[in-house]
Amino acid sequence: MKSSRLLIGLVILAYVISLVAIPFLPDQVAVHWNAAGEVDGYSNKWIGAFFGPIVLTFLLLLLTLLPKVDPKKANYEKFKGSYLVMMNALVLLFFFIHVGTLAYNLGYPTDISLIVPVGIGILFIILGNYMPKFKHNYFVGIRTPWTLANETVWNKTHRIGGKVFVIIGLMSILTIFLEGSWRFVIFISVTLLGTVYVFVKSYIYFKEEQNK
Repeated sequence: MKSSRLLIGLVILAYVISLVAIPFLPDQVAVHWNAAGEVDGYSNKWIGAFFGPIVLTFLLLLLTLLPKVDPKKANYEKFKGSYLVMMNALVLLFFFIHVGTLAYNLGYPTDISLIVPVGIGILFIILGNYMPKFKHNYFVGIRTPWTLANETVWNKTHRIGGKVFVIIGLMSILTIFLEGSWRFVIFISVTLLGTVYVFVKSYIYFKEEQNK
């Protein structure tokens, strides 16, 4: 599966933006924020400026390679449109976080603690809508021992998992109305509950198939 020109262009643009920003960045730049949205990690400006583009490059290469090495690579053709949407969503999320981080360090009024939950929320909603279209494979989707063992269980789990992902995404976006570390606490709690629920449902679907 080939990467789209949009994705390749975004990765190149990330490097260009970093090169343009370098002369205007302070020697030490913020690179990490805690659960309360406060900066708690700094690095050299060169590392801070180019870490994001390097991550984007690795992510794009990885997502392009996975369909080629998966033992069930023939199935990717059956959901290549959904897979490309997932690639776009992931790369766009990391691209905007990179741009937001640079903007913050350049002195622009940028609230990373808002950008991240909204970005992750939108990602979950997109994945939730396209996840039911994912076909049986070993790398992307909800991979439990039971979904990997049974294609019917895979399909049922991804249908319910898609709905759960949309709920998690909406809750993530709504956390912007909370203060401080509560955003992180609520997001993690909802994500963990949703993950456990889908995991248990996957097992139940498997047992139902065995009892038929």
